[in-house]
Parts: sequence; C-alpha cells; structure tokens
Amino acid sequence: MLKRSDSLLFELNTSARIPTRPGNPTAHHNWVASGDELPQDLLTVSVSIIRSIRSLVERHWKVACVILGCWTFLALLFTPQTYLANLRAPTPPTVAQAFLSSLKLFYVWAALTPLVLWLGRRFPFERHALRNVLIHLLLCGPVALVHILLLQNVNAVIRAWSNSNQREPPLWALLAGLGATDVMVYWGIVAVSQAINYFRKYQEREFRLSQAELQALRTQLHPHFLFNTLNAIAELVHRDPIVADRSILRLSELLRFSLASHKTQEVTLKEEIDFLEKYVEIHKTLMPDRLNVRICVEPEALDAAVPNMILQPLVENAIKHGISPRPQGGNIEVHARRLDGRLHVEITDDGLGMLEQESAQGGVGLINTRERLKHLYNDAHTFKLDSSPGKGVTIRISLPFKEARNDENDTNVDY
Repeated sequence: MLKRSDSLLFELNTSARIPTRPGNPTAHHNWVASGDELPQDLLTVSVSIIRSIRSLVERHWKVACVILGCWTFLALLFTPQTYLANLRAPTPPTVAQAFLSSLKLFYVWAALTPLVLWLGRRFPFERHALRNVLIHLLLCGPVALVHILLLQNVNAVIRAWSNSNQREPPLWALLAGLGATDVMVYWGIVAVSQAINYFRKYQEREFRLSQAELQALRTQLHPHFLFNTLNAIAELVHRDPIVADRSILRLSELLRFSLASHKTQEVTLKEEIDFLEKYVEIHKTLMPDRLNVRICVEPEALDAAVPNMILQPLVENAIKHGISPRPQGGNIEVHARRLDGRLHVEITDDGLGMLEQESAQGGVGLINTRERLKHLYNDAHTFKLDSSPGKGVTIRISLPFKEARNDENDTNVDY
C-alpha cells in the first residue's frame, strides 16, 4: 500500500509526463486519479497491437501448436536422461523437476523455431547451394548463442521467482556444455525446413500436373460436342433452313455460355443444368416430337459443386446412340439429390441400350467423364453404368457434396 504522500508524489510525477487535453487543463489529473479513460493515441495504438496479435494467432496458431507439441515430446524423451544424469548430485531432482528442466531447455528452442524455419526458407539448399550452406554455417553459431543467452535469462527469472539460492553456471560453462548441441539442433530445424519446402513444391507440382490433365480432358470435349452438334444441324440447312438457323443461334448461345466458364473445373449444379437445358433445346429442335427430356433436381442440391460439362457428354451419348437411331425416339431423365453428405446423379434413357463390351469401353464422352471424375475425386466417387440391348442405359454418379465456391480469378467474358 502506498502512503498518502507517496500516492500524491506518484500522481504529480505521472501527470507531469502526460500532456493535458485541449480545453481541459485538469483532465490529465482526473484521468490519472480515476483510470477511467485512456488517451486517444494510446487507445488507438493498443487496439492496433491487439488486432495484429489476434490476426497473427488466427493465421499461425496451428503451426504454433505443432511446434510446441514437437518440443514437448522431445522434453518427455529427454526427461529420463536428465533424471539419471543427476542422480548423484548433492540434491538429485525428482522426475517432475527433470521434466521441467528439459521443458525449459526445449521451449526456448520453440521460441526460436519460427526464426530458424524462416532462415531455412530464405536460404534453401536447392538453389545457390554452396552459398546458402556457408550462410547457415555462419548463422548457426549466433543462433546457438542467442539460445544460451535466452536460457540464462529464463533461469534467472525462475530463480528470482522461486527465491532460489542456486548459483547460475557462467556463460562459458553453458557455451561449453550446450554449444555443440545447439548447433546440431539448428541444423536439424533447417533440415526440417528444407523437407517442408520440398514437400510443398512437390504438392504444387502434382496439383499443376493434375490441373493440366483435367484441362486437357475438358478441352477434348469442346470439339467433340461441337462437331456432333454442327453435324446434326448441317442436315437441316437445305431441308429446313429456318429450323437450322434457329439451332445455330442456340448453339452460339451455348458456346458463349461454355467459353464464359472455360477456366473453371467445377461449377454449381444449377449452372451445369442451365448449360444442359440449352444443349437439349438444340436437339429438341432437331428431333421434334421424338425427344423428351425430363430434369428433376432437388432444391438443396442446386448449389453442389460438380465438374464442368459433366452431364452434357452423358446426355449426348444417350441422344446420339440411344434415342436418335429409333424411329419413335425416346425419353431421357436426369435426377439429382443430396443424401447423407453426398450428391447422387442419375441419367436414364429408354433407348437402344449398349452391349457389355461397349459399356466397358465407351466412347470419348464416357472415357473422358470417367477420367475427370478419377482426377478430381479419386476413390471418393462412384460411377456405375447399367445397360442391356434394347432396354436403355442408366448411369449413376455419386460425389462428395460440397458447395461450389466463387473463384474471382475465373474470367467471364461477353463475346
């Protein structure tokens, strides 16, 4: 407790260092006495610091937990060694004290780990290897010294807090005892940093390769469906020019819709259905009264992410190989629903069907669809085709349900 005179002296000294608020010469005195408010500039700085710390924690708390977990695990591993090495000391430690001693040593390294990881990323061995190795040789000593100095200060704080009379070993003794070990720890962290860099670049390389393969597969679909559609329209140019002209206009709309999302691997099911409806309208014009397509999609499934142009080649196969050859035409049904965290899509036609060998091999559309699903979902998807001659084809696709995200990098261009 401060005495009255001491309290007044502290208040006067403090107020002499704090500027008065404009228009209120005594405001500083009241603020010091009550502590109700902070100066505006100090409040702004405090809020800024708190926000920066919160942002840093939100971005890196997982990494911090991994670092602390690894060093805690090492402290547990070294606890028996620390305990047994000090059994013959005048006052041998307990197991708990040995663990806390190891924890103190390794937690100081935990505080330095982000710095060493950054140095490993900043000076990687994969480029300018000799130069960067020399840089790390020069840096390992100073970092080890910083670790020892921090450890010495932590020990001093713990001794002051616990009122211990135990003497702290001099700096040269700590350097002799921990210097070589600290240098090895530094190189160990640098090695981990290099391994993380290699793993990340491997993942990025695999991702780019997968995206390139998916883009090649998807690009293969455009000339395929364009050729088939133009070939069908060409038959009407001389027989029914008006219908052919209307079909060409719809095809141009379809191509504009397709080009607007040509860089996107996944779209919403609603967008995919819109594209499919435009495609079906062309074929309804070309096959009046012979083609009936029914699309049934549950509302909760419309926002699902699906591969771009996944339905069109399957419906195209049904029209070209199942419905078109039949004089009476036929029906196609497309159903989609969400169930148990998955999106289930079913495409059924009552056309000519397929032979067993044709079902196994398939044409460009079926092969392309299978490959794209495999690249995008691996074993998380199912693709089943059931057919028999004269009884139509049923294709069932099951995908993990996830809502499509809007990618700002996608280009939507008006042509």
